[in-house]
Amino acid sequence: MKNLLLASALILGSSLGFAGRVDIHPQAFDPGGWKVDVQFMDVMGSAYLLAHGNGIRCLDAKAVANIPESGEWRVYVRSRSWVEGAGAFKVKVGGKILDGTFGVTQSEWAWEDGGVVALEKGTIGISLVDCDGFAGRCAGVVFVKDGDAPEGPLSIESANVDETIETDFAIVGGGVPGVTAALAAARRGVKTAIIQDRPVLGGNASAEIRVWSAGEARYDIVREVRGWFMNGEGDMKVSDLNRMRIVQDEENLTAVLSTRVFAAEKNPDGSIASVKALDWKRNKIVRIKAKLFCDATGDGWLGYYAGADWRMGREAGAEFGEKYAPEKADSQTLGASLMWTSAEANTDMPFSAPWAEKHACGIKALQGGWDWEYGIRNDVIAEGEHVRDRLLLAVYGSFSLAKKDPGNARKILRFVPFVLAKRESRRLMGDWIFKESDVAEKRPFEDAIASGSWSIDLHYDDAIKGVDFITTCRQPHFGRYYIPYRSIYSRNIPNLFMVGRCFSCTHVGLGSPRVINTLAQLGVAAGEAVALCFKYDCKPRDIYTKGHYRELQDLLGGEFPGRPDPRLKGWAIVDDETPDVVFFKGNWERKHNPNGEQVGDESTFAKKGAISAEYKLPVERPGRYALKMRVPYSPFVKHPSSTQIEIMSNGAKKIIKVDQTEKMGEWREIGVFELEKGSTLTINAKESKGTIIADGFAVVLQ
Repeated sequence: MKNLLLASALILGSSLGFAGRVDIHPQAFDPGGWKVDVQFMDVMGSAYLLAHGNGIRCLDAKAVANIPESGEWRVYVRSRSWVEGAGAFKVKVGGKILDGTFGVTQSEWAWEDGGVVALEKGTIGISLVDCDGFAGRCAGVVFVKDGDAPEGPLSIESANVDETIETDFAIVGGGVPGVTAALAAARRGVKTAIIQDRPVLGGNASAEIRVWSAGEARYDIVREVRGWFMNGEGDMKVSDLNRMRIVQDEENLTAVLSTRVFAAEKNPDGSIASVKALDWKRNKIVRIKAKLFCDATGDGWLGYYAGADWRMGREAGAEFGEKYAPEKADSQTLGASLMWTSAEANTDMPFSAPWAEKHACGIKALQGGWDWEYGIRNDVIAEGEHVRDRLLLAVYGSFSLAKKDPGNARKILRFVPFVLAKRESRRLMGDWIFKESDVAEKRPFEDAIASGSWSIDLHYDDAIKGVDFITTCRQPHFGRYYIPYRSIYSRNIPNLFMVGRCFSCTHVGLGSPRVINTLAQLGVAAGEAVALCFKYDCKPRDIYTKGHYRELQDLLGGEFPGRPDPRLKGWAIVDDETPDVVFFKGNWERKHNPNGEQVGDESTFAKKGAISAEYKLPVERPGRYALKMRVPYSPFVKHPSSTQIEIMSNGAKKIIKVDQTEKMGEWREIGVFELEKGSTLTINAKESKGTIIADGFAVVLQ
């Protein structure tokens, strides 16, 4: 990678708003122990500093202001009270703490009067002093000399551009789908830039949020960069490092980190010419010019700024013939989560948040998983900060209640994210709107570019009566389905792709492919399509209308409807679902595998009392054959297996032991054998240990 923009924070960052006024933007601070929160800046108008210490006071955030003349200056601080009883902070100017306490009065963002201070011309230090470690927040400090109080946020809309980056393909959003799009394009020789508003890549899969990478991976690039750990696990930091290393090594790829896009600039034909972004670590405005763009923001921000068609909320069932949709359309979406954990210290650890306890709805907890979800009935974009804060109140309140038990005296909060794990919001519209029947009926799209096996996984806030932050899910399974290319480019912005959860779909249609691995396949497809756009000098839509999607499928590789996987040419495959070919004895259970990568739609698992699974091998003539095996990928299998496989040919039996947990989801060779017509393969469950799976086998003539 040519350029990884990870410069340290610019501390000297004040600016003259006009004569007699000095603005200190939140991104001009060295945050110390505070967090720079940019996830809501599109709604509230700016970034802000968040004292996210989970009850431990954060180190001071510090900045330096340039005072143009000596005299008396009035100090204004932009803040808000997010809850009564917490979130307070002080402001220190020139080493002296101002009399007022901030973040405790107004419930909406506003400028608080900090009083008058006498200042000398020159530089002076400002510090934000956290009082309690519970999400105090500041969106800037302003000094005014003989003027009016500031109004509204410290906007960056009209700020001068400090830096311009020119590239061929720009991806906005650095989650796993954005990363796979960037890598796929860069590896085809396309000069590529990926813009991410956090200091790490991975989005929901990063250690900042910690959602596990579920669903069918399919492509090698997805397997390279997906997360390696389960929900809430701190070891996701290792996955982050791996992902960053892979991106950094890519010669044609520039990662622009800690940079939030806030505007799109368009060409006369309606295409996107460039985007403007705030590099909040360096306090600079960056313009990124490109020929093709991809929205991988999740919330569809790039498309929104560019004027792309979009939807949000639940469609009426009759509109697309969806039985899992409501009768009438509404604004509900899937909610957002904060998955949190606690730890055991070696001494008693005090924690008390009485102001949050009433918000816990009587729930006492030491951790929270995916079902700690809120926002189904809210606008998760316009009300995103409220959604996040409601979840923080649930976390702090339930943990405070749990800490009243003497048995939890040593418990301490280990990890509470401040960045929301969103499931759904704005969806950008393409030439095809992916819907429920595309999953349930397994529509054989001619332009298929991705596949999924996850259930239609819809969430509802009716899990516990009177508790609004715990949800439940309903998950009808249908097996493997495909997603068309027409769902990953905008129908009205001619040079815009969209991948991740903002691809073209209905609310119900999103229910299955919204998991990370499946969405990451869309990224691979977009990146490969970009290479074809440059090869044929065409727009994203032309890949479909001019028939280039066949070449796109060749670049992607694998099986598509009506197109067998060319890598398996000459293979004879038998599957556990093949009628009159596989025979089970004893107690076996056929299961749908939501993470896919099995042969067919399902696999069969040995239960207590399972005896055997016998396969008639598809051998037509005697010869020497490589025997290959495939079982579905499962992150839940933690221990090796010892599966006894018996190959019977010409009256002779050969026995091998195989660990089925190795290379799950991939074809692997387990031996080479002399076989003849009528040969059989038997999984002997009685002589096996661990997880025993009957799925696909193949014979390949050598």
